[in-house]
Amino acid sequence: MKIFLKSVAIIIFIIVLLIVVATQLISTEDIFNQVSTKVEQSTGRTLTVNGEQSLSVFPSLSLALNDVHFSNVEGGSKPDMASISELLIHIPWFSVFSGELAIEKFILNNPNILLEKNIDGTVNWQFSPLAGTEKTTEKSPTNDDKITLPEAFDISLGQVEINGGKLTFINHQSKETKVIDQLNLAVKLPSLRQPLNLSGSVRYMAQVLEIKSSITTPAKAINNQPFSVELDLTSALVKLNYQGKVVQQGKELSGELSVSGDSVKQLLDWQNIALVAKDEAFNKFSFSTNMRFANDKLNLDQLTVNLDALKFKGSTAITLSTPLKITSNIDLGILDLNPYLPEPSLEETPPDDTASQPIIWDDTALDLSALASLNADILIKSTQLLVRDIKLGKNEIAVALNKGIADVQLKSFQGYEGSGSGAIKVNANKKPYQITTKFDLANINAEPLLNDAVGFDKLLGKGQLTWDLSTKGISQRDFIKQLNGHIDINFIDGAVKGVNLAAIAKSASSIMQGNLSAVSLDSDFSNADKTDFAALTGKFKLNNGVANTDNLSLNNPFIRISGTGDINLPETKVNLQIKSKIVASTQGQAAEISDSGVVIPIKITGPFHNIKIRPDVSSGTKDKVKDKVKDKVKDKLKDKLKGLLG
Repeated sequence: MKIFLKSVAIIIFIIVLLIVVATQLISTEDIFNQVSTKVEQSTGRTLTVNGEQSLSVFPSLSLALNDVHFSNVEGGSKPDMASISELLIHIPWFSVFSGELAIEKFILNNPNILLEKNIDGTVNWQFSPLAGTEKTTEKSPTNDDKITLPEAFDISLGQVEINGGKLTFINHQSKETKVIDQLNLAVKLPSLRQPLNLSGSVRYMAQVLEIKSSITTPAKAINNQPFSVELDLTSALVKLNYQGKVVQQGKELSGELSVSGDSVKQLLDWQNIALVAKDEAFNKFSFSTNMRFANDKLNLDQLTVNLDALKFKGSTAITLSTPLKITSNIDLGILDLNPYLPEPSLEETPPDDTASQPIIWDDTALDLSALASLNADILIKSTQLLVRDIKLGKNEIAVALNKGIADVQLKSFQGYEGSGSGAIKVNANKKPYQITTKFDLANINAEPLLNDAVGFDKLLGKGQLTWDLSTKGISQRDFIKQLNGHIDINFIDGAVKGVNLAAIAKSASSIMQGNLSAVSLDSDFSNADKTDFAALTGKFKLNNGVANTDNLSLNNPFIRISGTGDINLPETKVNLQIKSKIVASTQGQAAEISDSGVVIPIKITGPFHNIKIRPDVSSGTKDKVKDKVKDKVKDKLKDKLKGLLG
């Protein structure tokens, strides 16, 4: 037993003696030189220490370096890519004697790291190792941008800690600078050929971001070989997850990406982007996709976007070319835009004596050159579209942009009990700009369509609305002055609310028979009244902004209305002549068109802001109507037609 104890004591004494001797034999400068040499061989940059260097034995062999500087790439904006106030290196004992660099712990206190992208596109984090010999280079020729890590070279860092400090990124091309500070990170790197794990937190724009990431094999990343990456980023505003592969040091990426958060408004506010929105809008969001970036093309497949109650899905491809090209196929599902629209302004109703203001077309030159900065091929579908009171069914729109020419195709349209299709083409690659539009809407229910679109609720019926128009110019006034084409309307089995022309027909019949005591034209304009029609048709031909019609027609059993004239859009004037023929026969619509009815001409004239509507009782009418009722018919019809058209 005593021999055993003596043996243990001797061993302990020898170990202590070895440690004491080692501390005397090991030079701090030698250790730093070994580290510095390894760093320069692997990166091509110099590592210098301007402060104190110290070596401690207990509790582990530790090297402390103060005021450490890692040089920047030649031509960088600052001499150092990184500076560290204190660098602590924990080295296993036996690595000192074996000659291999193995580090258990690597601690950086208050590092100041600079990443920059130069005007020519080069970056300072691309290293040029000095490890390969000339012979190795000759035997293994590589591309200039390829880095080869020697098989015998390895680094075991165990755990790297970064405490405090900041990271600055400068993009000299875009003149942008971004700063990440309050670094609190831990990196575990057992070997360059084993997974690298990073965890911790940083602060960016006053938001703390929790980070967890891993790289399968750093050696592959250094050797420009494909490697896998996992990244989890969490903050109070957003969560991001990426799992995928990186090829050619980021020139190619592929994997699954997802982003989610509780408030778009708060996220944009964090980025100093103003957004005024309702409480129920722009809140919870999520985004997920299978992405791939290669050859300057970003593909987003199986794309799913959720925003509040909205859900979009589809695919998108973005090509980083000149001009930028976007190809997309998106299904918007049920698209309710009402939560995202501002509330309509509640304007006070102007007094009746307030004069309407004239319409003045804008002469300001439009700039459509932005259309030439983007090429696109986009298909958008929706199951339902809700915009204020407008409710549409299934719709499909195709948008094509090519060299400044925009082609918008409404492939299918369902709404207001009808359907339709149409197209808009804008040629902006030369001036004057050219615009053509062609639409065909069938079986459309007039009342909800016009009420939703312009608040006009006096027309009932279903029918067809078509137009084929073209124009050119560089301003709003130009487009109005050069408007050419035609507009056709054809509504059946409907009614015009607000006036009962059948009652007028009965009174007119009494007039024709000379029974003046039975005549009553004193009924006021009322929404309770209406004039039924079997057909309301008209064709307008536009020539340089002037719409001319010679076949405006409304027919019902007791009255025929026909109209001709012009609507001058450039000068904002109307000049229409309306003829109201009261059918004399009791057969109504079955009666043959003849001169047996009473015809009352009506003139609609004046500028848009002050239109005048007045009966034009001429000699033709005087032959059929007695002089003593002429003024009464004139005044009452004037009032009723004003109500009908206003």
